[in-house]
Amino acid sequence: MVTEISKVDWDTSLETGIDDVDKQHRQYFVLLNDYLEKAAETATDRNQFFDLMEKLDFLQQYAKEHFSTEELIMQEAGFPDFESHRDEHLYFVQHVEELYTQLKSVGFTPELAREVNYYIIEWFVDHIRQADMELVEFLHTKVTWHRKIFDQLNKLFTSLFGKN
Repeated sequence: MVTEISKVDWDTSLETGIDDVDKQHRQYFVLLNDYLEKAAETATDRNQFFDLMEKLDFLQQYAKEHFSTEELIMQEAGFPDFESHRDEHLYFVQHVEELYTQLKSVGFTPELAREVNYYIIEWFVDHIRQADMELVEFLHTKVTWHRKIFDQLNKLFTSLFGKN
């Protein structure tokens, strides 16, 4: 039942090293735990349903905002898997919106709540561990490559003109 999930903890294995992204991921977990707390209350008190819907809506809007940040970083960096990564974001947004609509029309059920929980918890964490970490690897490689070029140019400059 939904009440089994009481809290989802952020852990350092989810850190990307990109400050803005990590900050948003941590905030997502705060909002997620707020939603889960309300889901547990709704499971025992149906009067909590509207608050639950508000929290889920806020959570999904925050995820959209976060995905926009990631997509901007990918575009600016020339990330080659941008479209695939963006498609994952679109899939998440569309699916959670469908679940939100179902929850709104059908009402709270443990089955629907479990499916919502799967996407807002497991899917999101898996996305960080796989797709986001591929982006991080690309960015690290790009920075390393730029650093090597800079170092080579610096050596060339020093050899031609003396001190740098």
